[in-house]
Amino acid sequence: MMRVLRPVALAAALAMMAATPMVAAPAASAQTMRDRQWYLTTLDVAAAQKITQGEGVIVAVLDSGIGEHPDLDGQALAGISYLSDDNSMADDSGHGSGMAGLIVAKGGDADHLLGIAPQAKVISVRTMTGSAPGTWTYIPETIRWAVDHGAKVINISGGGRVEAGGRWAVQYALDHDVLVVASTGDAKEFPGRTAVLEPASFPGVLAVTAVDRDGKVWDGALHGPQTVLAAPGVDIPMVSAAGGGRVVGYYESTNGTGNAAAIVSGAAALIRAKYPQLPVKDVVQRLIATADDAGAPGRDPEYGYGRLNLVKALTADVAPVAANPLLSGRQGAPDDEVGSHTFPNVLGDAIIQMLTIGAVCVGLLLLAGLILLLTRRRT
Repeated sequence: MMRVLRPVALAAALAMMAATPMVAAPAASAQTMRDRQWYLTTLDVAAAQKITQGEGVIVAVLDSGIGEHPDLDGQALAGISYLSDDNSMADDSGHGSGMAGLIVAKGGDADHLLGIAPQAKVISVRTMTGSAPGTWTYIPETIRWAVDHGAKVINISGGGRVEAGGRWAVQYALDHDVLVVASTGDAKEFPGRTAVLEPASFPGVLAVTAVDRDGKVWDGALHGPQTVLAAPGVDIPMVSAAGGGRVVGYYESTNGTGNAAAIVSGAAALIRAKYPQLPVKDVVQRLIATADDAGAPGRDPEYGYGRLNLVKALTADVAPVAANPLLSGRQGAPDDEVGSHTFPNVLGDAIIQMLTIGAVCVGLLLLAGLILLLTRRRT
């Protein structure tokens, strides 16, 4: 299914922004795919999955599509393509499939990858293609579509410049109890830029940066005061399912904040499965209150509130909050450093438009009355 809507160009190819160029390869060493998933141990995923595996939760993957791969069999629900290039749901770059695998890969033996939430489901919302040097995106429309089709978590492993309406779409998601997770961005895709990209920089979005095996923030990550959480994103294996048709392969090692965002989306799916009545504001609070502080004390531009602590996020006693912590006391630079654009106040604009129309109508009536009066005087 395809919808042709108004496109907005990103500042660079979103398809490869959230992961370094990857070489598709079967394992060339004695290491299995599971051995390469070092973060499963770091996050104690085995212990977390004894608590929940994400049953009943849908994660929308706004990306390049989700291909066919044994590790994803039965894991993806029917989605939608917002691209005008063709009517295909195929993942031409492999990026979306890789992100989906990090969230819900089925596991199995050591030669298959295991996702953070293997009993959750993903729904593909195809928003971009990796077949061209530029990318087209429909972030506002696709966020709303994902919300309206049952997603409880939305993963956006990329970013750049988002059209007017992006902030409104994020608020729409939050108003409907849906968490939006996005990557802070990779510096190599935006030379000379240091600030967090859109939509991660939007109020209410859980902006995720990447750390390596040693827990140190990745030197390729963009960062800023909007950074919320850090998670594994370096030397990460992924499923390879690009190009359409059934593909059986893996990328042995990828780097990117997009990887980290997908892992946090998986963590959010586990929380939403364990606490199905927990509102989105408290899902956010649970993730940030249980994070392991890193970098400067408290929240800082590189690590945000700290590194993801998956088991603690599922088990700690965390008091509810009155408001979403990502919407209160927000600080940071303007979000439009990638490109110049504005974000309208929809209600305010509507009121102004109505008042303008009303004033024009009154003016026309007065003019007509004046003409009629002058005509009668002459006669």
